Amino acid sequence: MKLFLRVTYVVMIAALLSGLGGCMDITGRGAAPLNKTIGPATQTYPRVGHVYCMRGWLGIFSTGMDSLADKIDHDVGAPSVSVADEEWRRLKGWIIREHKAGQMAEPLVLLGHSWGADDMIRVCDELKEAGISVDLLLLLDPVTPPPVPTNVKRCVVIYKSHPGSDAVPFWRGVPAMAADPNITPLTNIDLRTADVGFDTTVIDHINIEKSVAVHNMVMDEVKKTCPLRTVWNQTRPTTLSQIETPISIPPARTGTP
Repeated sequence: MKLFLRVTYVVMIAALLSGLGGCMDITGRGAAPLNKTIGPATQTYPRVGHVYCMRGWLGIFSTGMDSLADKIDHDVGAPSVSVADEEWRRLKGWIIREHKAGQMAEPLVLLGHSWGADDMIRVCDELKEAGISVDLLLLLDPVTPPPVPTNVKRCVVIYKSHPGSDAVPFWRGVPAMAADPNITPLTNIDLRTADVGFDTTVIDHINIEKSVAVHNMVMDEVKKTCPLRTVWNQTRPTTLSQIETPISIPPARTGTP
């Protein structure tokens, strides 16, 4: 109990500092190289797309989002980069500018973990105001997610509920909701109850984005949205929905988790 209170105190102080610090970089990583996801060099990737993976709170947690971005970039073959949570305003401004410059014609995919997931929804809200659609929004353990706006074509939420502690608005994973479910298909997958084909008992909020099995789930969804470049070149005049494969909701587990 003392440890919990101590951690809570540290989190509250750090949250205050983050509010005062604004967009100050405390990660030591420097600005994310967003330009690597656009331009002639991306034509060498086997898949099309612009994929951005956002770390969690303050950008100092969720280091698994870095390895996930690398896997999407190298294994899936779609241009991908990891960004810190405090960069969300920079990311949305950059996407808007590049979209106006005609550099964002391929599918746009936004991924986020924890408060980084919440802030990716805020990025979507800003993009909606600019008339820009998001082809896939994938959230890992969102903490206090606002409604997913209608410019998101498809949203998948992978989280693990913890009924005993989910009332505390940090270090938890909760489902998200769409602002208009008739416009935005949204799938919530609770790793505590869904049968996803691997052991989820060891997964919690601080390691869900590091799980290889969860990475595989995410990469499968990215592949549905970022087709092979050869397919894209043949089908580009058609709608992206003709390329995507609808997601299936895993069946609920029976018995005690």
